[in-house]
Amino acid sequence: MTDSPTRTRPAAVTRPPRTHSADVPEVIEIKPRKKPLPGAIALPAIIPGLLMLAFGLVQAGRPVLSWDEVTSAEVSQRSVGQILDLVQNIDAVFGFYYVFLHFWSDIAGTSEVALRLPSIVAMAGGVAVAAELGRRLFSPAVGLTTGLILCLIPNTSRYAAEARPYAFACFFSVLAMLLLVAAVRRGHAYRWVGYGLSVALLGLSHLLALTTLVAHAALIAMVMWRRRRRRRTLALTWGGTVCVALLPVLPIAWLGAHQEDTQLHWVEPITFARIRAMPWEMFGSRELAWMVIGLAVLASWRPMRRLVPMAALVLGPMLTLAAVSALVSPMWVARYLLVVLAPLAMLAAVALVGRGERSRVIVVLLLLAFVALPGQHKVREPAAKVGPDYRAAARIVGEFQQPGDVIVYPPKNRALRAGMDYYLNRLPAKPADPLVDVPSAETGWLIATEYPAAGHLNGAKRIWMVVGDRRADALTARGELRPMIDKGYQRIGFWQPKRATVALYEQRG
Repeated sequence: MTDSPTRTRPAAVTRPPRTHSADVPEVIEIKPRKKPLPGAIALPAIIPGLLMLAFGLVQAGRPVLSWDEVTSAEVSQRSVGQILDLVQNIDAVFGFYYVFLHFWSDIAGTSEVALRLPSIVAMAGGVAVAAELGRRLFSPAVGLTTGLILCLIPNTSRYAAEARPYAFACFFSVLAMLLLVAAVRRGHAYRWVGYGLSVALLGLSHLLALTTLVAHAALIAMVMWRRRRRRRTLALTWGGTVCVALLPVLPIAWLGAHQEDTQLHWVEPITFARIRAMPWEMFGSRELAWMVIGLAVLASWRPMRRLVPMAALVLGPMLTLAAVSALVSPMWVARYLLVVLAPLAMLAAVALVGRGERSRVIVVLLLLAFVALPGQHKVREPAAKVGPDYRAAARIVGEFQQPGDVIVYPPKNRALRAGMDYYLNRLPAKPADPLVDVPSAETGWLIATEYPAAGHLNGAKRIWMVVGDRRADALTARGELRPMIDKGYQRIGFWQPKRATVALYEQRG
């Protein structure tokens, strides 16, 4: 009789321990499959960051300064006290940037490239941080693709080479989100301090960029919904950090709200036509805009909980600005929404990378580069910026001026005198500007106080008239001069550079 075989219980299957806390949502988990090589973890951020730096520097000094940039150039040469006097009347939302540019120009000078270099570096940093955020939220491939898409967008290069604070807003918007992710994951006090500083600098760089806090609230709500403990602590920590961070921004917000009539009087009311035009105005290329947006929409087929923060970072600023523009005051301006480019690029990268082949990703990126090429060329044209071609107008004056010439501008202009002075000051000599009574730097505004025109031009042998648009008769900009000009002068020169009119009048006999 044989013994029956003994039955043994199968060994218990031991599951590998989880490497992350169970109450941390998937959207901010980092689960590398293997230990990366030293330094390789930073490559998805370094590569597009350096590429964006190179893109920003290519022909950075070729476009003439825009009418906003000449304001930056002029205000940067004022004293700090004069800048503080200015922001009490106008441009309070740019006060922090003006003070920064004041000290920067003391070191680097006021050439086009020198004025634009901080924005170029800021935009390169923003692209690098966006790539790092994509790596942490999704994968290194998504991070790298996010950065490369941002480099291809024409307006990323256009506003990198712009002496205004919009590139800084792009940088601090993605930096704040990255630091919030780190603070939620680790919870150390210094991480929350870093997050708070980034929010404060975001508001100081551009007040409307604080609309991105909607995405931060969405991320915190997701974390609280998934966590089983310490929900209240997280909510209080985040809310308290944001409140403290906004304290230095409150005076600027108060001044900005009272300067709305002078600051945003030029913005047109929001319409469906302007909403439809917004994508290509933000991107600088209609075809590229719809390709990237199409890819971003395809990302909705991925797990939504991982996409909610980026979707909120896109929709939050746009919906907030649209609602304010429709109900309070028009603010629907493309450059105010540049902060949505990074999350849009990330959503497009998520859809593009997915589980597809690497060759497909490369082919699509090459297609995007081909479509973006005309826009990249356009933003580097000499007169690509908004406003008159001050450089060409100043060149005309410099070529034909004679000793004793005087120059006249339309009354109460904001940027034309500043732009012409910027380029005329580079010439060996320039015509006198006899109508200035009190320079703009001493008025506390952006406009100089002028003498009556006719009484201070009598006896001038030759008068230059410069207007900031194209018109057949330059004197229509200063009708009070017509009797004097018609009686004793004749027009001997007339030029029309882009968005400008230059006329030269000489005394008869």
